[in-house]
Amino acid sequence: MKIKTLMTTAAAGVAIMAAAGIAMAQSMVNLNSQPNEAGFPMWLANDLGYFAENGLEVDIEYFPNGGAALATGATDQWQAGWTGGPPAVSGWEKFQLISVAAMQKESQNLKLFMRNDVLEGKTPAEALAGTKIGTVPNSTWSQVLYACAEHLGVEDPEALEVVPLSPAVTLQSLQSGDLGAGTTAASSDIVLAQDPDNYTMVCDGKIAGANIIAPWIVTKTFWDEDPEAAAAFVEAAFRANEYINSTDPDKVVEHVLEYYSDTGIEGNAEKAAYAMQMRDWVSLEEAIEDVKSGLTNDTLTGAAEILVQGGARDSVPDFGPMQPLALEILMAAQAMR
Repeated sequence: MKIKTLMTTAAAGVAIMAAAGIAMAQSMVNLNSQPNEAGFPMWLANDLGYFAENGLEVDIEYFPNGGAALATGATDQWQAGWTGGPPAVSGWEKFQLISVAAMQKESQNLKLFMRNDVLEGKTPAEALAGTKIGTVPNSTWSQVLYACAEHLGVEDPEALEVVPLSPAVTLQSLQSGDLGAGTTAASSDIVLAQDPDNYTMVCDGKIAGANIIAPWIVTKTFWDEDPEAAAAFVEAAFRANEYINSTDPDKVVEHVLEYYSDTGIEGNAEKAAYAMQMRDWVSLEEAIEDVKSGLTNDTLTGAAEILVQGGARDSVPDFGPMQPLALEILMAAQAMR
């Protein structure tokens, strides 16, 4: 569904201030992230000074997963950040957390690995139906699990023996043999990808035909009460994405290694390069086009539908009212350039 470009009074005010070169007052903003490579662009925007240039002083809080961050956004513990697609679905439905647009597209990044001893003599669908599977509930990981189950031809996805685990524990349990299958992502799953004698990547989001995104999030309260700061966050965040896309990959890896050090992520240059290659970082212009065309809403709707089919959700929310809000924020961010 395409929509017309509208600009509210709040968004227009941001545009006028930007065009006039009026400095915005310094705003303190609490941001929501997770300690993995998807959190890198927001850390980078801060490290490169983009937030400060836009009049923001930020504090980044790292949550174990997107689901864990949702309720705290509703209580104003944080005002902006990012999360995976399925938590974004719940965030809009329950708390009016606005998915502004995709921060990253990661259909090839989210994977379903199986142990070869579990696969032996069986089709992937047969093996999947007869083993324990580790994944993160209400997440991009569970989204890819159910998309892959449908793609592989599992007869009853709701009957799968799914064990709710963090990504790190899923990986460890695959290696120990406590799980026969699990959903993974770069960079941690490089150990599985490099061990074809023991593990097989049977499916990923791209193979399953699932569009998987992690969107930038702005709380509705933040947009309503401080639209200048909300637009400033979005502009700086997308500028970091664009820096990644336009910078020599080796230089980007140097930044990622600093990010690892700051956030306590275990990694090296090989893992950093692998993680960056698995993700498509979205520019502001691409984001505007995706929201205008309805692609972002369609992608979130698709994520909800997959989880409903797998029995992990009861219904699909209406994202229609969110679309114009997201576009207003994006246009206000664009007006700052």
